Amino acid sequence: MKKIRFFIAMLAGKITLFGLKLLGRNATFLPGKIAVAIDKNFLAGLTPPKTVIAVTGTNGKTTVSNLLNSILLSNGYSVTNNSLGSNVQAGVATALLEDSTLTGKAKKEIAVLEVDERSSLRIYPYLKPDYLICNNIMRDSLARNAHTEFISFIINKALPKSTKVILNADDLVCATLAPGNQERIYFGLDVDKIHEEGPLYLQDIVYCPHCGGLLTPEYLRYNHIGRMHCEKCDFRSPEPDFAITEINKDENKFTVMHNGISESYYLINDNIVNLYNFCGLIALLSTMGLSHKQISDGFAKSKIVKTRYDKLQSGDLTITMQLSKGQNPTACARCFSYVAKCPGNNKAIIFVGDDFEASESPCWFYDSNYSYLADPSINQIIFSGPRCMDQYLRAQMAGIPTDKIRTITDSTAGTELLDTQLSKDIYVLYGPYMVKQANLVKEKLIAIGAGGEDK
Repeated sequence: MKKIRFFIAMLAGKITLFGLKLLGRNATFLPGKIAVAIDKNFLAGLTPPKTVIAVTGTNGKTTVSNLLNSILLSNGYSVTNNSLGSNVQAGVATALLEDSTLTGKAKKEIAVLEVDERSSLRIYPYLKPDYLICNNIMRDSLARNAHTEFISFIINKALPKSTKVILNADDLVCATLAPGNQERIYFGLDVDKIHEEGPLYLQDIVYCPHCGGLLTPEYLRYNHIGRMHCEKCDFRSPEPDFAITEINKDENKFTVMHNGISESYYLINDNIVNLYNFCGLIALLSTMGLSHKQISDGFAKSKIVKTRYDKLQSGDLTITMQLSKGQNPTACARCFSYVAKCPGNNKAIIFVGDDFEASESPCWFYDSNYSYLADPSINQIIFSGPRCMDQYLRAQMAGIPTDKIRTITDSTAGTELLDTQLSKDIYVLYGPYMVKQANLVKEKLIAIGAGGEDK
């Protein structure tokens, strides 16, 4: 009976997948949703690929999984992935059924699966990952992942003890995941060991999880990312097995040390969040057995997916598209800091406000560090969308001069308030649900830069 139910679920999923593709749809969620609805143990019935890699954590899942997929493909591996779709149970099921036979046997040798933290309980008990990489654990949406201990509890409860874990040594919440797993690899940054400038708006771990004593930071880059130790017991940040020891922006290279050996890689992007992403990837791929040349060549051929980051030129306008994850105060603050630290003195920021967030609490704005936006290199700040006045108030409280701020309720109309005589470097920040709207803004900016509109 179980086999019959599984076969019916697989057949229904395959038919749905085929039908959606005929209609020109991506088919990233519905086929798996139908399959799991028919057979709740659908994932358990599959014969998974030889190697299963799970990518999880608060920030960076999509970037890591896409780069990992790209590097493995460039080295000749056959890969199943859900990089274009959903990272919950139905999305994972869709990716796997698409690359399986009707009997559930995998057609490809590796699965790279982005997994939402909250979905761990619905995935890992059925599909046991050989490797899990986690870049960070931070407070996220108040409605879903508001507390790091809650997120960690879910992952720890679901993850098999046999999984090899690749963890960020500079994130004490992440570094203490999966305490029962014996095979643990740590990565981190061994450069620029300085405290983040300005006040720390967030610090998701303050007290020692072993004895309850106050943790003392050696340095904190942002939030709780850095190195800390407990004065009362021997608890401290673990030493990284893989560490970035040098960043050469002039030559677009960075250096990673492992077992006393330093090796260089192509620097795709210099955002500190992505530096952790890259180091974690190198740790994972090296642990899997790939050589330095294989990984290095893969980095040289890869780019961050354009829905996360893109940069282009139109006339005298430089347009940078940067994902800024809504409901996530740390991710947004990192974007603000990145823009402030980029070279140039005539920057403008257009926020493509999220309609989805209009139904959620705006209090996360006050957990995020808006003071970066007061940097003198930023001449214009345009808040668009239904929460534009909430953003305006938060910016005022951060000390940003009101003559720099403009608001408009239409999420795609920020360009109407832009003065391109004042700013030539335009940064478009948008949430993951607003990619389509952000692309419309990008098209308008390209037209303006090309002289298609008089601004």
